[in-house]
Amino acid sequence: MDAACPPTAAELAAWLWRRLDEPATLKHAPYGPQMPVRQLALALDWRDVPADVGTDAVFIHRDRGAAAHLPELTLLGSHDGFDLHLTTGPNSALAQALGWQEVQEVRDEAGTLRGLSAMPPQSSFTALHSRLEAEFGPAEFALEPAQAEAGSSPPLRVALMNATRPALVRQAAAQGVNVYLTGDMRPSALSSLEECGVGILALGHRPTEEWGLRQLARELQGAFTGLQTEVLAAGAQR
Repeated sequence: MDAACPPTAAELAAWLWRRLDEPATLKHAPYGPQMPVRQLALALDWRDVPADVGTDAVFIHRDRGAAAHLPELTLLGSHDGFDLHLTTGPNSALAQALGWQEVQEVRDEAGTLRGLSAMPPQSSFTALHSRLEAEFGPAEFALEPAQAEAGSSPPLRVALMNATRPALVRQAAAQGVNVYLTGDMRPSALSSLEECGVGILALGHRPTEEWGLRQLARELQGAFTGLQTEVLAAGAQR
């Protein structure tokens, strides 16, 4: 395919499968999978897609039931793969954007990939907090690591994780992590965090999803020069 030509819906779906490791990303194709897509809107939910969206196709993260509400639109989507690779979890694009080094995988006790650990360029919890706030907005919950409270300043090692469970906190701590990054705070993990001396920044579920949506739009437009992307904000009325 000529790089300047618009991709087809099937080509976009194949690219998404490779990027997000999730099959069946073409959810609804009323005009067939070979329809050219020049303009692609991206949204977290079908309710965020206005009736007059005016694009050839829409990517929707939470796509369940979307085809019934948007029957005339070509729909692409990914839930689990998007969450894993573009929000909190093994999000290498975020690690690169934030300048993290020495990136390693973090797996749970069953060997399932749950996130990554890395060395951020910031030397203090306060500086790290500020940098992440600039990227995502105010954290929903913040707790400094025990070392910071005691006045010492060991090098920071963060874990970007897709869940906050006691076993995962301990697994991350065993890899030298002293700041745990995730979307939502789970109170059940607080005792494990304190036990291991690990701090936490809960970045917020929706802010991390919105970051992933913007990143996906950039990557798609970079992969297909004949494609224009638009990220839809929340709050459309249907």
